[in-house]
Amino acid sequence: ERVVAGEPLFALESDKSTVDIKAPAAGIVQILVPVGETVPVLTPVAHIFNKEGVVLAEPRQSVPKTAVFPQTIRATPKARALARQRGIDLSGIRGSGLREMVVTADLDRISQPAAVNATPVARKMAADVGLDLAEVRGTGRDGRITRKDVTQAIAAIVGQRQAAPSTQKLPLSGLRGVIAERLSASWRERPQVTLTTEVDATNLVSARQQLHAELAQKVSFNAFFVAAAARALQEQPHVNVRLTDTGLVQLPNIHIGVAVDTERGLLVPVVGYAAGKSIVALEAEMSELVQRALAGRSLPDELAGGTFTITNLGVFGIDAFTPLINPPETAVLGIGRIAKRPFASGEQLEVRDTVILSLSFDHRLLDGAPAARFLQRIATLIERPVALIGVDYETE
Repeated sequence: ERVVAGEPLFALESDKSTVDIKAPAAGIVQILVPVGETVPVLTPVAHIFNKEGVVLAEPRQSVPKTAVFPQTIRATPKARALARQRGIDLSGIRGSGLREMVVTADLDRISQPAAVNATPVARKMAADVGLDLAEVRGTGRDGRITRKDVTQAIAAIVGQRQAAPSTQKLPLSGLRGVIAERLSASWRERPQVTLTTEVDATNLVSARQQLHAELAQKVSFNAFFVAAAARALQEQPHVNVRLTDTGLVQLPNIHIGVAVDTERGLLVPVVGYAAGKSIVALEAEMSELVQRALAGRSLPDELAGGTFTITNLGVFGIDAFTPLINPPETAVLGIGRIAKRPFASGEQLEVRDTVILSLSFDHRLLDGAPAARFLQRIATLIERPVALIGVDYETE
């Protein structure tokens, strides 16, 4: 098959992200690895020849130290929606908005013909079965059609033709396989215990609303929970430890992982050196990390090095749950939804905003009483959020 320089050849999918690999030169491609096959890193996958049969581009045998990771495309939501409708690739557009962000006016100035936005793997699968990609809805980044979309489209067509569709078996690989392996190891190797407590979050809800009004920007509840966990770890460092082959190691820094539900599975980007950062700083850093994770563009360093994790299922209406420890960490904090519930305040029964916190910990490294004191410290900070807000935020 003939290709031109810069044309996407295939999508390289690791256990963390997906990156398009483009042709380094124009010519005829000789495919060395079948579509869908998993191969080790640095395995040759293709050659590019000219018409005389001379190799123009061979697989690289090493990764250059100066390799640049792909950058997130900055565009407004309206521009992204319009680009999907018109089939426009945003990666080649220089934005005229703030910080070179692509806006709708930039799309109106170009005359790029509508084209189906699909990965090379998806195109080949569709061509093999005669599937029109124009009729397939993409669920990938910027509406791109992925292998999963084509697989689902084919299954839907087969299901319409057969009264009893056959069961589809999918391999447990990629990110899903990594998650299964890590959580299975966590459950087998760690005697996990979970403590729960109901916390009065009325002041937290009020403080967040006041911060919104003061800064004219939204701040998530997770920013407060990360700040509370970091403060508690700083005050009670016996929780910020790790078990190694040589014994128990006291970790000098506090790095908080935040569980993110993505289309490809659970990712945990890490807010580094969380202790001492303001709520506004934590929110800004988390927002960028979460957006990169959702887009499948997280860098390896952003998903490593955590010493403690928080996971919040409140958005799904969950009150309480048992979170699993993210190895090799010692503990994880599970956060339920904030809702109005009957709550005893002194001798009075009132309706207050409350949240149920669940702390799962490795009983090899932490006893029940110290774990309970740690959870209660987090609860106290949530009930008195003024201690977390600080005065070091800046407004523009």
